Amino acid sequence: MSKFTTILFDLDDTLFDFSACWEKGMRQTIASHALTAELDQEKFLEALRRHGDDLWIDVIAKRYDFTQYRRLRFQRAMADCNRQIEVEQVDDFQRAYQVACMDAVQPDPTVQSTIARLAEEHKLGIVTNGPVDMAFIKLERLGLSAYFPRERVFLSEIIGHHKPDLRIYEHVREKLGVESKQVLFVGDTWEADVAGAMDAGFSAVWINPRGKKPTSEHQPLAVIERLDQLLAIL
Repeated sequence: MSKFTTILFDLDDTLFDFSACWEKGMRQTIASHALTAELDQEKFLEALRRHGDDLWIDVIAKRYDFTQYRRLRFQRAMADCNRQIEVEQVDDFQRAYQVACMDAVQPDPTVQSTIARLAEEHKLGIVTNGPVDMAFIKLERLGLSAYFPRERVFLSEIIGHHKPDLRIYEHVREKLGVESKQVLFVGDTWEADVAGAMDAGFSAVWINPRGKKPTSEHQPLAVIERLDQLLAIL
């Protein structure tokens, strides 16, 4: 039997390939939306990614919320294309993108069976820096809602602290009523899901299918490429 009573998961790029869904949804929306249909899709995607990466630092620092982040990312990418647009236009594009992105989220039988197995002996939860308005839709689309009741889905946007801020892990630990040593954190982002979780006293497993290099000296319990490999560790 596992020494852990609780397993916490990141959501995006941990329980499913959000990056692929983002790209598919974004490409579809860029091609079909009146604002962007005539733009060079590759250049616009590159601009969205670049500005998104730059602005994400400000989200983590709580200088922008998700709505501001989305609007600024899009407006700056459009400015790179010599286009000035209003906030209402950005929001219209965002609504179309979210529909396309969520349509791309599909259940994975291997992930479903892995989570079902883990749920037999562990309390499962999610801790994500992702936006509130999409988190529960993702879980429903993935067929995982039954394993992650709302009281065990922790959203940084609501809590007010983002991973790797130690306060978010402490908040989760207190809400679940567990000791740090009883918690295993599983995720794809080194700083947020490994280093931050371990600094909070949790153990961690790094999902690293692309062979990224760690950026600190933390030693996770294991490094895996697929979620189902977690079963062999526990």
